[in-house]
Amino acid sequence: MTMVDISYAEGWDAETRRAYRPLSAAGARRRNDEGEPYVVIHREPGRPEPVAVYLVAWSDHHVGHWMYDESGRRTREYDLRLLEPGRLFVRQVVERRYATPDQPDRARDAWRTTLNLTPGDKAEYIVQEQADAGSTRHGWRELPEAQWWIPREAFGVGTARGRDESPAADPDGTGDGPEPPASLWRAPRPYRPEFDVQELLKPGNRFACDSFVTENEGEVTVDRVEDVTTLRVPSGRLVVADPLTGTPRELTERIPPGEYPLQTAVLVGEGDYHGEPFAVSEEPLIRLLISDEPAVTWELGLGEGEDPRLLLDGHAYGFGTDAAQGSFADASGWDTLAGTFRRYFDGDGDGGVEEVRTGTLRVADEKTGGDLVTFCTGGDGTWSVWLGRAASGDVVSIVVPTGWLSDYRPL
Repeated sequence: MTMVDISYAEGWDAETRRAYRPLSAAGARRRNDEGEPYVVIHREPGRPEPVAVYLVAWSDHHVGHWMYDESGRRTREYDLRLLEPGRLFVRQVVERRYATPDQPDRARDAWRTTLNLTPGDKAEYIVQEQADAGSTRHGWRELPEAQWWIPREAFGVGTARGRDESPAADPDGTGDGPEPPASLWRAPRPYRPEFDVQELLKPGNRFACDSFVTENEGEVTVDRVEDVTTLRVPSGRLVVADPLTGTPRELTERIPPGEYPLQTAVLVGEGDYHGEPFAVSEEPLIRLLISDEPAVTWELGLGEGEDPRLLLDGHAYGFGTDAAQGSFADASGWDTLAGTFRRYFDGDGDGGVEEVRTGTLRVADEKTGGDLVTFCTGGDGTWSVWLGRAASGDVVSIVVPTGWLSDYRPL
């Protein structure tokens, strides 16, 4: 049996495969107990590249386990999530096989299989023979539940088995050190806008914008916040979904029953196409305004059964659409409201449907007193919903980006 050398560090540089700010075992234990991130590195004597690296971030409900070949390439990556106090859920497993010795780490053309799991569901698998060639197989398989969960006690500083090679001193991560490299590992983070979405609702604010055709990056200015219509939500339960899908995505957050304005931000600017200027007008979001209090924090609006601890890096929950549209609606009248809209869409009648502006329809249900109002999105796919909270913690604003916020940069 080969003896494994074990060391600890605050972080791991995924590009150079070097530890960032080494720790003693005691320093790693302190970070473990306080929920601060740290890594456990396993090496075999005489082998320069690591055998495995464990990336522990209890406060982020995450443990990563990366396995390396002798060339320092990742062959298997486990993404584990702490969903229960005593055990971790296997959220994702990625396995790679390299065809030649000179293929780099995580080469795009390396054979790759990805296994995605969510509690209580089948496992999704994706096999990519050669990613660049587009040879991909996809399917679902049943896995015994025992394979989904791993005891928490199997990970962390107190579980390493081998020869401790950590420093004799006891660095605990509080001293000065080199600047962290850009390639330093961090725990997976759900997607969130890079700036406060409220900035798009303040007239006069300027943004660099990549979303229209220009020879150089264009510029737009928030011209106004425009009232679209009002939405009645007598139940206090809000659905944000495409009414054509028939599946209501009801937010778990409740709002006070009432009637609220729907608003959009109008941004204007001038584009340039081969020397020819043209006017630009964009509406990158729509807002349901619950209160005039300013939002000081923003969080992802969740639906029933959605757990943010399960989100992969850069992912977010949202509503899906195949028709580039969404809607706000009172949940208690969804079946009637969405049914009326679908009949109108199919050309079977327009009773109860009002066009309030181009691309925006309002459906009323006088029996429940609730409404449904549609809006256009920037395309098909999944669109996130964001809740703005006041300093009191109350929800004061519900925003849906209807354009790609990554196209905008505040100036």
